[in-house]
Amino acid sequence: MSEEERGAIVVRLDAKGCLVRLDEPIEGLPADGHELWCGVRGRIHLRDRRSQKSPVAVGDRVTVIHTQEDRGAVVSVHPRRSTLSRPSKRHGKVEHVMAANVDQVVIVSALDDPPFNPALVDRMLAVVEFSKLEAVIVVNKMDLGEVAFDEAMGYRTVFTSAVDGRGLDTLREHLTGKTSVVAGHSGVGKSSLLNAVQSGLGLAVGLVNKVTGRGRHTTTAAVWIPLVDGGAVIDTAGVREFGLFGIPARDLPWLFRDIAALAPECRYPDCSHTHEPECMVQEALLEGDLAPFRFDSYLKILESFEEQDG
Repeated sequence: MSEEERGAIVVRLDAKGCLVRLDEPIEGLPADGHELWCGVRGRIHLRDRRSQKSPVAVGDRVTVIHTQEDRGAVVSVHPRRSTLSRPSKRHGKVEHVMAANVDQVVIVSALDDPPFNPALVDRMLAVVEFSKLEAVIVVNKMDLGEVAFDEAMGYRTVFTSAVDGRGLDTLREHLTGKTSVVAGHSGVGKSSLLNAVQSGLGLAVGLVNKVTGRGRHTTTAAVWIPLVDGGAVIDTAGVREFGLFGIPARDLPWLFRDIAALAPECRYPDCSHTHEPECMVQEALLEGDLAPFRFDSYLKILESFEEQDG
C-alpha cells in the first residue's frame, strides 16, 4: 500500500483514533473514497500530552498516509487558526479542544423543555469572546410559547422551531459559507435543528427526562458535517455546564460586551464593578440599562475564579 501523504480534515474522534475526510478520494474507501479511519502517530501524542486532552480535534487540518485497506495514520497536524475549548471533565487544568478552525459558535438554548438557561449562554459567550470568534444565539422550541429576550448584548439572535419551521431560513443563512460549531445544553434540540436545516442528515434526537428536567446526550461526540450550500457545522455533545479554560480573571469584564461598553467610563481603570465608587456598570444596573441576569452571570463567573485561586 502506498504511503503517499494526503491532506484531510478530522470529522470525528474516538478512543482509538479519528475519522478523516480526504481532500482527494481513494478508490474503494467508504463515502465515495473520502473517509479513512486513522490512528495518530506516537510523536504527535507526545506533543502537549499534559496540557491537552487529545493531540487532534474535530476540524483539524491534518496530513495522513493510507497504510492498509480502510486504515491510515495521521502524521502531522497543521497549525490551528482558531479553537473552542473548555476544561477537561477529569482534569480541569487540561484543555479539551471541542472544535478547531471554526468561524463562529452557534449557541443553542430552548425556550422550555429544558428551560432557558441564561447563565450557561453567558459562560459560552465569554469563551467565544476570549477565543475571538463570532457568535449566533439560537432560542429553539419557540412552538412551545413566546419569550422576551434582550438582544441588546450585540449578538445575532435567531428564534427557531424545528417543529413549525420558524427561523430555519435565517439560521441556514447564518450557517452558509462558514464553519460553525453548534453547542448548547443537553436536550435543547441541536440535532433536530440541524436535521431541519439540511434534510438527509439523520442525526439522532432525544427527549428531556421529565423527572430531572435534563436532556439526554444524543450526540455523544463532536462530528464535522459539510453543508450542501457551502460551509460546515460541527455538532457537539450537549453540556450541562461549561467551564472557562485559560481565561485570566482580569479579562472577564471585557468578555461581556455590554459591561465592556460601560467600563471605560468607570472611575478606576481596573474596576471590578462589584463595589467601587463611580462605577458606570453599577449605575447602569440601577437605572435598568443593564440586564440583571447578565450582571448575575458575571458575578458568578468572577466568584468561580476567586474559588479557584483560593
